[in-house]
Amino acid sequence: MKVPNGRASIWGAIRAEFVKTLNLRSTYWLLAMTVVFFPLGAALTAWTTHLMSGFDETGKQLATPSPVAAADLWASVSGMTSTVALVVGIFGVMAVTSEYSTKSIQATFVANPRREDIIEAKSFVVGVLSFVAALIGLLISWGLVSFMSNGWDVTPLSGDQWRLPWISLLGAALAATLVAKMALGIGAICRATPGGIFALVGLLMIAPSILGIISLAASRYEWLNTVGAFLPSAAIGTFVRGGVETTLAAGTGNVDYFMPNWWQSLMILVGWWIVLEAAGTLAAKRADIR
Repeated sequence: MKVPNGRASIWGAIRAEFVKTLNLRSTYWLLAMTVVFFPLGAALTAWTTHLMSGFDETGKQLATPSPVAAADLWASVSGMTSTVALVVGIFGVMAVTSEYSTKSIQATFVANPRREDIIEAKSFVVGVLSFVAALIGLLISWGLVSFMSNGWDVTPLSGDQWRLPWISLLGAALAATLVAKMALGIGAICRATPGGIFALVGLLMIAPSILGIISLAASRYEWLNTVGAFLPSAAIGTFVRGGVETTLAAGTGNVDYFMPNWWQSLMILVGWWIVLEAAGTLAAKRADIR
């Protein structure tokens, strides 16, 4: 790491983190999975949507398939965002815990005693790599869905649906990136790969399931749906839908409890990132190296 004027540089820390992260075999596996999962899910969802267009509401096959909504095709492009978020989340956790497990974090903190700079540098690197990998996967998904739908009867976007292309490409990549960065904060708090991954899975998958089961048990617990909507996984789903109802993902309709809209869900993800990364930075500064 370059140390100008006897002081560690944040840019030197970023360069060092790029080198360390790209030397991890897990980085390439997880980012490759990020790139691959998007088009696989997009192809399956687009094919399912086209298949459903050949049947009416009673399940009877139509002589001529109904037109496929362009909104459904764009929804299929970003349909795997929640799944990919778990993958890049594991990447974010391991960007920190891999150094703690090998004790190399000691050398890192000796080279740059400003531990908050190290966490910020790791967050920057994780964010850049996650965004690039997610965007590549989404662009491949877009191309694949466009190829598959060539020759289909597709109804164009209308009204507020104009924002779907932007959200399905850039927005979905941003959502995955925010999860990766919040997962880095979880990794800095736990400092162990198994614990960090379990905490991430609990936040993204287990907690929403528990809240959903309880809210279905009795009507007096319906308010838990609002709590669940503020969890990252629900916020991702609401955000990438862009407030548009599609064939495979209908809206919540009229409910008696508060549900954030698509842009509020993005703010929720940003809030999770800020809180968890701040907590991770504080833990890294105050905790002794084990």
